[in-house]
This record gives sequence, structure tokens and C-alpha cells, in this order.
Amino acid sequence: MDILMFVLFLLSAIAAYYLAVQLASYGDGVKEKTRASSAFVGILIGVAISLPELTASATAIIIDSPDLAIGNLLGSNLFNLFALALLDIHYRRQQVMWHTNKESKLYSYLLIVMTMVVMIALSLTLPEGIYHVGYTSVVLVLLYFGGIKWINSRSEEKVKRRSRENRRFDDHTKNQVVSRFLLYGVLIMIAGSVLTVTADQIAQITGLGTTFIGSILVGASTSLPDAVSVATVLKLRNYNMAVSSMLGSSAFNVMLLSFTDAIYFGNNLFQHAAPTHLVTSGSTIVIVLLILYNITRKQRRTTFGYIYPSLLISGVYLAAIVLMFLMK
Repeated sequence: MDILMFVLFLLSAIAAYYLAVQLASYGDGVKEKTRASSAFVGILIGVAISLPELTASATAIIIDSPDLAIGNLLGSNLFNLFALALLDIHYRRQQVMWHTNKESKLYSYLLIVMTMVVMIALSLTLPEGIYHVGYTSVVLVLLYFGGIKWINSRSEEKVKRRSRENRRFDDHTKNQVVSRFLLYGVLIMIAGSVLTVTADQIAQITGLGTTFIGSILVGASTSLPDAVSVATVLKLRNYNMAVSSMLGSSAFNVMLLSFTDAIYFGNNLFQHAAPTHLVTSGSTIVIVLLILYNITRKQRRTTFGYIYPSLLISGVYLAAIVLMFLMK
């Protein structure tokens, strides 16, 4: 039985990889068929591939493990940004961050503010909110949707007509592209659910703590589609879409804490969180600040001069893992 869990975990990871590649490809097709902006399609993909995180956290609430639910979402963000840094290092010759525009910068601001709100909720004993839903959850929802509306109003992208050579979906109708995008989104949710269940079983087998497993193993597992999807988009040289997708997906994950709080009837969700989550949240803010710095310095540099922020991000991620393991 123990070996079966590891095998299922591996198989679901492979399935998630394949589905993420297809999802990213058809996301590009949605852009081509609908003339939507790169930033909009990036967020669309980000929301779709965040479904495993949503499923994992909902499952954690059902089994009465709120700490696991919080760790999954915050840990997913930490892994997302670490994966983005690794991809940035891999594509260092293209200097990915140099090709981003205002959307990526604005999503960075939104993610920092939302994560700071979470840190305040984790640090303080706040009064109860509306029914069993804390005020923090209400603030996160308002910040997310208000922030998305603000970003879209400030960064509407003029979509240029593509040349015939670059059109990859001429043999597909718009309905076919959209329906297949949605289908792969559903399938990736299923694959992510299997990843979560098997990861939870592996946690019991190994005897590691719920918080550590939720933040590292489950978080990384449910984030695998995000990383693979962004890697695929980078391979297609759609750099701004890749970065905005990852940052937008991370902001959406933070907002999902509000949904998790809403379905948890054991009082304020954040009051059941372990102090370890402060490490995850704080590390996320530091990493986003480094990404923001890399986005802001819009000029060509030497290879090392370009990648050292991503190298620092990798160091922050590894240090966070060590610290969380020591605190478990």
C-alpha cells in the first residue's frame, strides 16, 4: 500500500505535466481566437490551474485540517515563485523579466499587499467577522477583485493582429479551442486532487508534520501545473504572459483562503494556523520584492548581473524550507 501511494503520486504528476502543457497551448489559442490580451489570458490560465489548490484546501477542510488547508495555499505560492526563478535562470539568455510590462509589476504589488494582510491575520487575534467568516477574508476578496479591476483599467493592452505564419489554430473554431481549454482545466483539477490525496498519505507514511507537508509537499504538488504551464508559455516566447500568469495565480491562491474560511465552520480559519505560516508568507513577500526589482530594472545586463536576483530567490526558498522543518 505504501509503494502504491508513491506510484500514484508519480503517475498523477506525469498526468499534470501533460495536461498543463495542453492547457497552456490552448490558452494561447484562446488569445488567438478571441484577440484577448496576454495579461488576460495569463490570468485565465492562472485561475484554471489553481483548481488543484482549491480542491486540496477544500478536502483539508472536510477532514478538519485547517492548518493543512492554509499551508497548501501559502506553500503553493512559495513554490510558484521559486519555480519562476528557476525558469528565469534557465532562460537567462532571453532575460525574461526585461520583456515584461506594466501588468506584471501591478500584479506584484497586489500579491505583496494581500500577503501582508494574511500575515497580520496570522499574527493578531482579530474579532470575529460576519457569521463565521473573518474580516480578513472579506478584505482579501475586496482586494483581489478590486485589484484585478484596477490593473485591467490601467494596463489594457492593444492586441496586434498576428501574421498568418504565427497562427497555430486556423484549423480550430473558437468554440473548439475554448471547450478544449475548459476540458483540460477540469482534467488538471482531477490530476491535482490525486496529487493531494497521495501526498497526504505519504505524509502519514513518513511521519512529517501537517504544516510542513502542507507547505512543501502538497503545496509543491498542486503547484506543479502552474510551473509546467508557465514553462510552456516561456517556450512559446510569450514572456509577459508567463510572468503575469504566475503572479496572478499566486494572488488568486491568497484569495482562495477566503473561500476556505467560508466553508470552515470552526470559527476564524486564521486562528488555527501554526506560526510556521508566517515564515511562508514572509518569504513570499521577500521573493516578490526581488521579482519586482528584476522587473523594474529595464536594461540589458551580463548573465550574472541579470540572474543574481533569481539566485537570491532560490536561496530564500531553501532557507524557508530549512526553517519550517526546524519549526515543525
